[in-house]
Amino acid sequence: MGTATAQRAADSVRAKDEFFATGMYMFHITGFPQQPGVLPGEVDAPPGARLDVWRTDPASNTHIPGPGTDGVLLSTPGFSLANSGNRTLHAPKRSWKVTVDKGHHLAGMARVNLKSMYNDPSQMREALAWGLFRTAGLPAARHTYAKLAFDATYYGLFAVIEQVDKHFLKEHFGDNDRGNLYKAYCGDVGCATLEHRTGPGGDDSGRQYFTDDTDDRTYRLKTNKDDHAAGTYDDLAQLIRTINGVGLTGGDGRFGTDAFRESVDAIMNAYAFLRWAGVNLLLGSWDNYYATPSNYYLYNSGRLGAEDDFMHAPYFTFIPWDYDNCLGIDYFGTKWQYTDILDWPSNTESYWRHHARSRIPLVQNLLRNGHYRGYYLDHLEYLLDTRFNTGAIAGLIAADSDAGLWGRVHQAAYLESNTPYGPPFTGRQFSNDEVYQAGCKQNELRHGTEKADGIINYVRMRYDSARRQLAQLRATTPRGTAAGFPAVMEPLPRPA
Repeated sequence: MGTATAQRAADSVRAKDEFFATGMYMFHITGFPQQPGVLPGEVDAPPGARLDVWRTDPASNTHIPGPGTDGVLLSTPGFSLANSGNRTLHAPKRSWKVTVDKGHHLAGMARVNLKSMYNDPSQMREALAWGLFRTAGLPAARHTYAKLAFDATYYGLFAVIEQVDKHFLKEHFGDNDRGNLYKAYCGDVGCATLEHRTGPGGDDSGRQYFTDDTDDRTYRLKTNKDDHAAGTYDDLAQLIRTINGVGLTGGDGRFGTDAFRESVDAIMNAYAFLRWAGVNLLLGSWDNYYATPSNYYLYNSGRLGAEDDFMHAPYFTFIPWDYDNCLGIDYFGTKWQYTDILDWPSNTESYWRHHARSRIPLVQNLLRNGHYRGYYLDHLEYLLDTRFNTGAIAGLIAADSDAGLWGRVHQAAYLESNTPYGPPFTGRQFSNDEVYQAGCKQNELRHGTEKADGIINYVRMRYDSARRQLAQLRATTPRGTAAGFPAVMEPLPRPA
């Protein structure tokens, strides 16, 4: 990377660091149709519309506070809006994607996500989750908060989530930012289980992982979509063959071998994935590569110094996404705080029909390997010792002060309703009193089929259950290292 390019990259990272370090923003949209219903895809701003963004005080008791001494950070007529999410797409309080035209980037970003936190009475779950992922050395989105208004109408408090896009890839992978980025859905070939697929004549190329005549793909290529060579999905097929042990002998025993571990290490950052797995299990986040499985990214960056050879020598990194359903939110009667820390599929029987289990070979096969299993358990223990316990999480929430997450969210959340117990005029499903009960008193709440534990109560139960299981597992898998774990992701490997 040249000096000028490196400086631009550093400036972009610094700008995003500063943006997400701010506690609250005001996103003010004028001239866009009020309550347009669910938007039909991405809609460009009509003539006369404008997007303005500025910093604001989280403690402000004004619905739409004006710009402060910093002034307006972004003011542009060139933007578009789209609704996002599955559960929130038709909810009274919807989530939004905001995209700005070239030349008007917001802290170097072309797109940000405004999440309505519709499932989360505390308004703090995603903030806690993304913080844990970033401290675990994972390429994870940043998070902050914003108020949203259309003209003179207050739409409420939203979580601002960094988009996984070219800007994100440049920051985390440097010159290796031109590779294939896949996002996982439930689509044309089912849900994104990463199970091995073959076609006629035993064909197990990338052709088995997409259908030509549909946009509803399970594995959707987000970059290089017009590049014929990169759009074959052959790199994804190679990853899937590897994690399923295709070509190795020994039946199920092959997953416990050095040959399996070496083949996986050659094609993906397995250690970053195992750290994700530990954080995700403790969070009890199921709507991803756990129960669904969907809602995650895979990025093939290639190797360091060989960024143009990513199809012939792929190297993948798992990137997490979508954490509104975690820390005790459930719809299916699963007690995620007590689930088995090794046998993930056994935890999903109440999620699937007919007591079926999710099929997730990337987790199952890696945890069959003693080396990977030991690393995973060591990292789980490290998390319990340091970041995932009631003291650490309560300190981040800081319910009795204005210094933590509660101080950032409660005033903007309370402004969504005119009374403590009445329905919010923004369409949020929880009253102000329920926000308070969930955030400060740690009460369990139920709305229809949704159950939301108090965050601290969930953490206490998950911590105790994980500790008990670890104590039993240490008889056969003793702790391998007393050292800590990386706060930054490992560098990409060089060509073999």
